[in-house]
Amino acid sequence: MNLTVLRTYAVQREEVAKLELADLSRTLQQTVERMGVLESWARRDADMYVTQILQGSTVTELYGRLDAMDQAIAARKGLELVHAEQQQRWAAKRDELVEAMQHRKKLDLLGTRALQKQRRRQEQQDQQLLDERAWRRHPLKHETGS
Repeated sequence: MNLTVLRTYAVQREEVAKLELADLSRTLQQTVERMGVLESWARRDADMYVTQILQGSTVTELYGRLDAMDQAIAARKGLELVHAEQQQRWAAKRDELVEAMQHRKKLDLLGTRALQKQRRRQEQQDQQLLDERAWRRHPLKHETGS
């Protein structure tokens, strides 16, 4: 397969991995923000619970507040699991991107080496042509010189 085709594919693979990693980063950031919101709600509920206790609220009101706090804790734990999974996917995608970048760089290096080899070959051919032309112009100098 042509090196140019392989390099094009490698660049596309790298770009796709970059886009997917950016998308995963945004999703991860949104989850962190949601976790922060839940944390602030939990603090607010805890403060309201303490306030209700101090004000002498009914048992039903206190149980309602405890239930809300339990729901917030459960939601937070659920988001922590989602966050852990997202971090694993992000790390895997980052590794995929690094691998794609390394592969592209290898192909770039191979391309550079191939161009250098082609240039050296062309220079050798050019030199051979010049030598042959010089010999053809002055064939007697070569024969008498021996």
